[in-house]
Amino acid sequence: MRGRSVKSSLLAVCAAILQLTLLPWGAAAVDDECVAVEHVVLTDRQTAPTAQQLAARALELLRQGEDATDREAKRAAYSQGLALARQAVAADDRNADAHFAVFGNEGRLLLLDGATPNPVNLLKVNRELDRVLALDPNHSDALAAKGGLYRQLPWVLGGSLSKAEDCLNRAIELNPTAVSARIELAETYRDMGEPQRGRSLLEAAANIAEQQGKKRQMTEARHLLEQLSSAH
Repeated sequence: MRGRSVKSSLLAVCAAILQLTLLPWGAAAVDDECVAVEHVVLTDRQTAPTAQQLAARALELLRQGEDATDREAKRAAYSQGLALARQAVAADDRNADAHFAVFGNEGRLLLLDGATPNPVNLLKVNRELDRVLALDPNHSDALAAKGGLYRQLPWVLGGSLSKAEDCLNRAIELNPTAVSARIELAETYRDMGEPQRGRSLLEAAANIAEQQGKKRQMTEARHLLEQLSSAH
């Protein structure tokens, strides 16, 4: 990373950071009631959804987008999720899940739309994660994403493998079934020049992903394990 130009680093960094919204979630069905929240018209007997309800539904739509195989289905889920997440933030700016849902859905839309990675996008991503962690220092998904940010950033922009290690270990401690955080931590050890430290992490990630039916993450963990084996 340090040998690359800052511009090249940023191009890779923004895409990789936004990919961190591939969280250890399983498929989640989102029914018509969830999708309709954005345009809900209240009657006398209806009450407005709370910020937490909106945030939860926004995260469900993020999961739906991750599991979708069709590009337009992904876009629809992320767009709806972002709209709900922004409603949640407007309803309660101190809701950490709401801010994380903004980060996740907006980041995935940036990638899907092929937005040019640049420092503005990078700072926006970092600001949203910092807001989540300011509200909830034990938000495991945000810690995992922050760890990935520290790993991917060039040192001149604040990157730090030791900080990445700390964040990712904490994320795993808070969520013992975390898959993506384990994969990211294994990659951190690889970048530190100690790839074998990641073997047990990748084995655990592959096993957990298999048990939870997360085929994509299982494949990723096993692929990294194969790379470790072929390197020795």
